[in-house]
Amino acid sequence: MEEFIRQALIDEEAMTSLLKELEPFVYRLSYHLTRHQHDAEDLAQEVLYKICTKLSLYRGDSSLQTWVYSLVLNTYKDTLRKRKVRQFEELTETAATQSFENASNSKILLESLLEDLPEIDRHILILRFQNDLSVREVADIMNISEANVKTRVFRLKDRLRNLFRQGGEVL
Repeated sequence: MEEFIRQALIDEEAMTSLLKELEPFVYRLSYHLTRHQHDAEDLAQEVLYKICTKLSLYRGDSSLQTWVYSLVLNTYKDTLRKRKVRQFEELTETAATQSFENASNSKILLESLLEDLPEIDRHILILRFQNDLSVREVADIMNISEANVKTRVFRLKDRLRNLFRQGGEVL
């Protein structure tokens, strides 16, 4: 992968190939953050442009996927600051045995609970569970310690579990 990145820095075709490979990943992350197709497309396009212009800054300390996720997240935060619009991300974990109706109710309840969480906690939950990133990757992206991530995840899961029970559901 390192050789492919070096090649992308000097060869336009290699850069195009890299961007085509990363585009679905970038769009998916963008959509999870914005929850709106057009906003996700705009965010993804801006991130892909940043990949072109900032790829030389990638040091290889983390995986390319982690670096790209950081770009997506930071670009998204910049967009929110510019617009002064707060949006929330959703996190859904429904058991396979739940009926569609119960799953829908659980999703609505979870969305409302997530709305009340601080932004950093929502991001941690999404990175950890929706995007299946490791504690270390979440810590790298959020610029906090692994211990902090573990503590926050434990407390958030406990808090959400209790709030879910109060809402008539069991997590």
